[in-house]
Amino acid sequence: MKEQIKALSKETLIYGASTVIGRFLNFLLVPFYVNVLDPAMYGVSASMYTYMSFFNIIYTMGLEAAYFRYASRGDDEKRSTEEERKLFSGPFLFVLLFGGLLSIVIAMLAPALVWPAFHDPKIDISPWVPEFTRILRISAIIILFDSLNVIPFAALRIDRRAKWFGVIRLTGIVLTLSLNLVFVVGLHKGVDGIFVANLIASATMLAMLGPTIARRFEFRISWPTMKKLFPFALTNVPAYLSAMMVQVIDRPIVQAFLGLAMLGIYQANYRMGIIMMVFVSLFEYAWRPFFLRESRTDDKRARQIFSRVFTYFMVVACMGFLVLVLFLPDLLVLRLPFIHHAIWKKEYLSGINIIPVVLAAYIFQGMYTNFIAGIYIKEHNKVLPFVTGLGATVNIVTNIILIPTMGIMGAALATLFAYMAMAGALYSQSQKVYFIQYDWRRVGFVALLVVLGFFIDFYLVSPSLAAAERVLIKCALLLGIMLILFLTGFFSKGEIEALRSLIRIPRSRIIGTPKEALLPEPLEASAERREGQ
Repeated sequence: MKEQIKALSKETLIYGASTVIGRFLNFLLVPFYVNVLDPAMYGVSASMYTYMSFFNIIYTMGLEAAYFRYASRGDDEKRSTEEERKLFSGPFLFVLLFGGLLSIVIAMLAPALVWPAFHDPKIDISPWVPEFTRILRISAIIILFDSLNVIPFAALRIDRRAKWFGVIRLTGIVLTLSLNLVFVVGLHKGVDGIFVANLIASATMLAMLGPTIARRFEFRISWPTMKKLFPFALTNVPAYLSAMMVQVIDRPIVQAFLGLAMLGIYQANYRMGIIMMVFVSLFEYAWRPFFLRESRTDDKRARQIFSRVFTYFMVVACMGFLVLVLFLPDLLVLRLPFIHHAIWKKEYLSGINIIPVVLAAYIFQGMYTNFIAGIYIKEHNKVLPFVTGLGATVNIVTNIILIPTMGIMGAALATLFAYMAMAGALYSQSQKVYFIQYDWRRVGFVALLVVLGFFIDFYLVSPSLAAAERVLIKCALLLGIMLILFLTGFFSKGEIEALRSLIRIPRSRIIGTPKEALLPEPLEASAERREGQ
């Protein structure tokens, strides 16, 4: 069992790393976009990628989950090559034919689709119709390529080829980043360059998946196999669509009420929340295998551990929130010598106030991730579509109500309310089937201190102060809150000693010890995997 758990940890690290690195690199692209693209053109990118998110679900029709369900096999389970080919070729060919047909239709209707897709109540988009038509056609090909990649990527995961999975994903990520810099920043191709870069990256990943496809592919669909796959696949589509609505439905609503320029400003500032999203994602990749393992080892002890994990998660998330809201605004207006103006161009600064709201929304997403443990342990998954549906409904309704009166702040608040509703609903359902005694007193105390620190900074630290003075005051505020946590007995003696042990490394542990030996085991294993590729 130990070896299986170790293998799971290594694979989780690789799968998680490719996703987290991708999100982080996308975050790094935002300053380039805001310094090269005007808000309306950046809004076009945000709008198109929102549509693509939904079409990716429609193109695959939940077949990835069904393929996982029926193609996965135990260590001792045998399956014929013919059966493997049937299970792979049916979903892959369906996506190719169905998705290819949809892409052809989109490409043919692109001139007519430009108007509903990029409608702007504030400006006339007529001068950009040819460019927007081209973007729609390129996007249709990107969606098809990305959808065709889904089943082969699933096959790699089933075959436990995590290393090759990570190589392909990271290749696509690095290509996307570098080609964006070439086309958008270097060659000044504008918003077109974003989609051309994505097209090349998606095509490259599909080419790298070619050997995986060739090993399993045959040009025929086994309809008995598809009849088995489709019922399971289609039941996932509503949940996927609801989850996607929670994440991105605010973009088209912002566009409909406020126009493409405000959508671009909203998107740029919203992306600053990726810092908190990366933390939540890292936690999630480690959390799911952890809680399943612990619950099967010692259930009573596991519930106590889960409560403690939640408390620590909230301490880190809340303190991270405070650090970001204190220092990120000053960082964004910092003038850089090589571009001769601030990191955030003046046009985008009008949306900077939504960043704390977005960061708070991701904290509630992290709470949702914590609470999902009981649902999975007790196999109470049937409530998840209702929870995500609630989040989608709250998001849509509050966006429609708040955006006309509050602008993009209303959209950010709608996202926060949606994640709050989902976290609350999931907590209620999880506690019914798997009760955990969470330490709400400590969680509430750290949250109260952080909110107090935020309001002190917002209302009492004057923007007219010199930058150095503001930074010193904010550092003092942060240290004061941390000091309060220690002086009020928030941390037990055992927790303080554990913190000290993390900081204090005995000299004997360092002298004569190879550098690789100081790495956590999963990271060391990851290095071995890269060297062996």
